[in-house]
Amino acid sequence: MKNDRYHEINDQELSSLLELAWSESRARHGWSLTAYLPGMFVVDGRRGKYRAVSITGDKCDLDCGHCKGTLLKSMEHALDPSDLKRLAQAAVARGDHGILVTGGCDQEGRLPWEQFIPTIRELKAQTDLKITVHSGQLDVRTARALKEAGVDQALLDVLGDDDTARDVCHLPHGSASIRRTLDSLNEAGLEVVPHIIFGIHYGRQHGETAALEMLKQYPLNKYVVVVIVPTRGTEMAGIEPPPPEQVASFIALARLEIPGAKASLGCARPRGPYRKKLDVLAVKAGINSIALPSTEALEEAKNKGLEITYEETCCSLG
Repeated sequence: MKNDRYHEINDQELSSLLELAWSESRARHGWSLTAYLPGMFVVDGRRGKYRAVSITGDKCDLDCGHCKGTLLKSMEHALDPSDLKRLAQAAVARGDHGILVTGGCDQEGRLPWEQFIPTIRELKAQTDLKITVHSGQLDVRTARALKEAGVDQALLDVLGDDDTARDVCHLPHGSASIRRTLDSLNEAGLEVVPHIIFGIHYGRQHGETAALEMLKQYPLNKYVVVVIVPTRGTEMAGIEPPPPEQVASFIALARLEIPGAKASLGCARPRGPYRKKLDVLAVKAGINSIALPSTEALEEAKNKGLEITYEETCCSLG
């Protein structure tokens, strides 16, 4: 496949592509849309029941151009296993469904899983919490240890382009380390829910379809598409996000290339009019779930005959 096919698309071509993806999605996955409320957000006074915990605080040695550790600052911090246990027990007391364990990476893109795995195993044995991890780069030994500890899912940012992996995310081995991580998770039997960050190369489409080609080689139940958000304090504070139509064409392409896996539009995407337009287009492209959906998206879904269900967790679940 030519890299970044559908980079340029006119209205008629987009409409035809969305219709194809819509039909494929209905045939494969039925007539429903799931609306997710993750635990990091409050909507109409309601907070989701699945919060994120950083096991490195706000420290990240990769210092990626789109984040610079800013995403970690808003999370609860568990700098040692006892902190993780305390925060998980607080989640149980609140009636939360689970936790997302994440954090910053070292210069190889790895998280310090070894010291936290015994606590994760204990929590899975003693509570009903779902535990997902934002895995970072890892080898098969670590993937097996996470699986054996009871981790339910591993989330992984998938970049199909070496330049993006090195220049934006500062991964020294480029996209090769991402492929090795996918291999390790697959060999360990730990479900992986890949996240494709559309426009992470400074707002431009660059390698996203190559990421799809990579993912087609693995047995996926679900994948998530998110969109670069210009964030204050990062290298991308002043960029223009990619046009919603371009993102929608990619969502449709992904449906046709990986038809058997469910697709979610994740919580990371620009807000305001951008989100409203993209959300509606995503529904037309047959998206199966949306985190923090706009009112316009829910109206579009109802008008097209979809049954809407609501979940207070991360959109990777279900």
